[in-house]
Amino acid sequence: MVAAWGVFTRWYIPSVGPAIFRVLVLCTGTALVTCGMGAALAADESAPLDRLATVPSERANAVADAARDAARHAADASREASQVAEVVARIVNSAVSETVEVIRRETSRARAAAERTWQGLEEAEDERTLTSAVPAIPVRPSRPAPRFRRTAQAEASFAHGNALLETRKYYEARDQFEEAIALDPEHDRARAALAWSQYFLGNYRGAIVTFKAALRRQPTWEGLYDGLGWSRLRVGRHQLAIDAFKSALDRNPGYVDAWNGLGSTLFERGDYEAALAPFEKALYGYRRLAGPEPAEVTTLRAKIAWSLYYLERYREALAMFIRASLAAPGSHQLQVGMGWCYLRLGQKADAQDAFQRAMRTEPNDEIVREGLRRASL
Repeated sequence: MVAAWGVFTRWYIPSVGPAIFRVLVLCTGTALVTCGMGAALAADESAPLDRLATVPSERANAVADAARDAARHAADASREASQVAEVVARIVNSAVSETVEVIRRETSRARAAAERTWQGLEEAEDERTLTSAVPAIPVRPSRPAPRFRRTAQAEASFAHGNALLETRKYYEARDQFEEAIALDPEHDRARAALAWSQYFLGNYRGAIVTFKAALRRQPTWEGLYDGLGWSRLRVGRHQLAIDAFKSALDRNPGYVDAWNGLGSTLFERGDYEAALAPFEKALYGYRRLAGPEPAEVTTLRAKIAWSLYYLERYREALAMFIRASLAAPGSHQLQVGMGWCYLRLGQKADAQDAFQRAMRTEPNDEIVREGLRRASL
């Protein structure tokens, strides 16, 4: 890699302008730093594995698996970074336009590798701290029951928990799922439901740990990857969320919620162009469902509209904002989006009307005030 950098600096600097060269330096520098980081993390995270493997407990296994995941992400980052540096060295004779596209693609790949490494390390730390902090769950009755009776009690707790989950009594549902798992540690449906209850309670890091524990036992359940993806999205681990949603879609290409999650993650990252295709697949899937459109459709249309707006496709964005507002005429954000689209299209009177509707719901919104000011010029 050092040799490649030498060739690059010797032959390529005179061939391109300073702006492109600075981008190339950033790209290759990212690769070099990521490679070093990956090697260091792989060594640090692999060290405790032998010691943990000797402890015969589920918690120790979870921590060991977390360390392995972090080490694997680090090793992947090192490999990706090395490949990025090699690509940079190969583009010496490329045309400038082709070079810029290569830089964009390879920088994105280096960024993904670096993010995956750091986010994997965060998850490994969560598994250490959260798994070790979980107290043993008391099981009623205190006198040990025969296995068949414990299994029946676990199933009853699971059924009760599901009923509570459907009525959005998440705390009570969580307690029932925890009891079911304590009665029957092999009750994987209860473990999956526990993860979702943690998610709905806002305990996203705990949900990640539980979803991963369930995946160690049931690696083919696409719903577990979907839940893992949404949990990772909520804590800002975007690259790992993308990985999880893609794993769900590998197992079930028609998984609408996973398409929605993948698009939402790309949207949160600001990658609006890439977000559109998953959003469109999710919208198509939701619209095929029997009965009235679910509430997710309106939110999905709003995200598509904002993506189009940020891509400066204002007329398409406006049409989508209007379509979404039919289902949610009182939505502040939809009126704001319509106002800015009208403004970009030069329709100032329509923009004023939209911003005034938005003002009625949130009169102190500075963005709306700015829109009204511009529309009145």
